[in-house]
Amino acid sequence: MTQEIRDFTLEIYDTIADPLTWTGVLDQLVERIGAQGSIIFEWSQGDGDMSLSAPFHSGFYTSSALNTYLVKCQHLEARDQEILREKTRSHDEIELLDDTLLAPSVKELKSQEHVKKLMRLGIFHRAAGILNKDNPWISLFSVQLASNREPLDEVERIYLAQLLPHIAKALDLSIPMRQLQERYQGVLSAIDCLNIGVCVLDRRGMIVARNQEFQRQQETYRTFRVSPDGKLTITDRLGQKILESLMSDLHQHGKFGARPRKESIVSHLLEPLCIELSPLRKSGEIGTKAFDGFILCSTDTGLPVSCNTRLVQQAFGLTSAETSLVDAIGQGLTNPEIADRRGRSVATVNAQTKSILLKSNCSNRTQFVRAMMRFGASFLSTDSDSRKPTKPKRMI
Repeated sequence: MTQEIRDFTLEIYDTIADPLTWTGVLDQLVERIGAQGSIIFEWSQGDGDMSLSAPFHSGFYTSSALNTYLVKCQHLEARDQEILREKTRSHDEIELLDDTLLAPSVKELKSQEHVKKLMRLGIFHRAAGILNKDNPWISLFSVQLASNREPLDEVERIYLAQLLPHIAKALDLSIPMRQLQERYQGVLSAIDCLNIGVCVLDRRGMIVARNQEFQRQQETYRTFRVSPDGKLTITDRLGQKILESLMSDLHQHGKFGARPRKESIVSHLLEPLCIELSPLRKSGEIGTKAFDGFILCSTDTGLPVSCNTRLVQQAFGLTSAETSLVDAIGQGLTNPEIADRRGRSVATVNAQTKSILLKSNCSNRTQFVRAMMRFGASFLSTDSDSRKPTKPKRMI
């Protein structure tokens, strides 16, 4: 990893604490590969229909112009993106595919309605990739190229391949922070409004700030230990080893491509905590100086989770019987409890749960619940409206 890639990667992870900095990150990426623009697409459920949005984009586009394009061409984008999903469904890697696979010839590609609109903006070739294969309707990366140049070359693809796994992870971990940012001006100053645990650590692993949910998890479970000098550790030996690896080596981040959830630390099978770590070099809420620490997010998957089960079924190819278990698993019920409520044998529920884990590429229920949370779950506490965001906690 060159120093340029390392510095850029750290900027990418800073977007978790400062979601508004995504435009600057995408602008840098566009400039580096000589592209015209870049967009992160996302589908969301509303009134029974799926709607396409572009929550993040480079500065070449205005939000109003993008919204106009999406309203007119959503059905064509949906068709193109479904082709991408089908072509890359079977593996974790992030694969950038050119628009040449969207039509049998360049002539036919240029005849498509949305391509004509892009060409009027001086854009022709595009390349895109799915950044989250747990939920393939979010975090679709697209880069657009000027009409006077060829598709991406090998050097540009190698460059993007080094960065896209980190972009995927940052987008995944920033989902709760985006919900905060949409409601409040700050992120770190409002972390008590989240129902996931958040702990800010300095470069040595010393606790700098933590929210109420993280403190509750500390008191409830035996997963975390804090030394007298304030250093956070994980009591499980393997979990601590993974944590130390993530804190010491930037190469250890983004190793799971379009399934960043696999990088989570599940410290103990008897405890439902799912722990994730990302670098934090700087944040406007911390100050202008380099911080060079970390954000640790800990999700208690034993708490009830509500999500869009229909999308979960589509994403993982679940049967109707398996889908009927998703809500129960999200409510934290054990297999015997599910069997009792549904009037089925425990053996039947065990078999269905095993099938769900296999289809979702999860090794246990904790990982599956973590994957479920990317299908419309709210990360804001039910009483968050009554919790007034405070000034950022003092950084030591």
